[in-house]
Amino acid sequence: MTARDLRHLQSMLAQLIAGQQPRGEPTREGELERLVKPSARGMDPQARLAVYREQFWTRHLENLRDDFPTLIWAMGGSAPFRAFATEYLIARPPRGWDLQRLGDRLPEHLAATPRWNSDRLAKDAARLDWAFMEAFDCADAAPVDPTVLASIPEDVWPSATVTLHPSLRLLEMDHPVHLARSELSEGRTPERPPMLRTFVAVWRDRSCTRHACPLEPAAFAILAGLNAGLGLGVACESAMRRTSRESVETSVGAWFQDWSARGWISAVTPPSHDD
Repeated sequence: MTARDLRHLQSMLAQLIAGQQPRGEPTREGELERLVKPSARGMDPQARLAVYREQFWTRHLENLRDDFPTLIWAMGGSAPFRAFATEYLIARPPRGWDLQRLGDRLPEHLAATPRWNSDRLAKDAARLDWAFMEAFDCADAAPVDPTVLASIPEDVWPSATVTLHPSLRLLEMDHPVHLARSELSEGRTPERPPMLRTFVAVWRDRSCTRHACPLEPAAFAILAGLNAGLGLGVACESAMRRTSRESVETSVGAWFQDWSARGWISAVTPPSHDD
């Protein structure tokens, strides 16, 4: 087989797989039969390709089904999800071997699909499910040492830089779909919730268990600022502009203790003397 034949075969294989060509359908001008030989056990070229085609769709669709349980519910069941997932894989085929990343562009594709781009519940569900996937697969970091926190002078805190755990994901959504995902994990069927502006944190704990919990708007704003690299004082000021000074000043201490207890805080770095 020449290099040209190999490139042509690879291209044709991709087209045949993505196009879900039915078993037995002839290829143009007998190209498949020319480039793919029968197996030693007697499988003809069409049958040999069918094995890979069927395994591709079975494995990838099952993988997406496992990764997006809340979206399946929001779409109304397995049938509409399978149709959408098939369209997604055709439009945005896998870019690598890691099946953990298979759905990385699915929320974006959903938002661009006319059938679903106006369904806010489905879009929230897709984003939440993918946040769970990212939280599972991302890097780890040790929680901050409480003795380090205790050693930081009070007047230094506003200028300190807070590093959040790599698994922490912050979502602002139109529905409390984290409650639906929890019910689904318990084998229950949630009712479609009303629209309600919801702020949620998704993270992975030290035992690799993933969680989701609601956040107050001001707490979400502070965490979003920290996640963007703002110092603690600047993040709090930003949150005050978004919510209220009173809600931040009266609660930030308790929030920070809760975040530390949950393992969301990986490091607190006081400013250097040069800053």
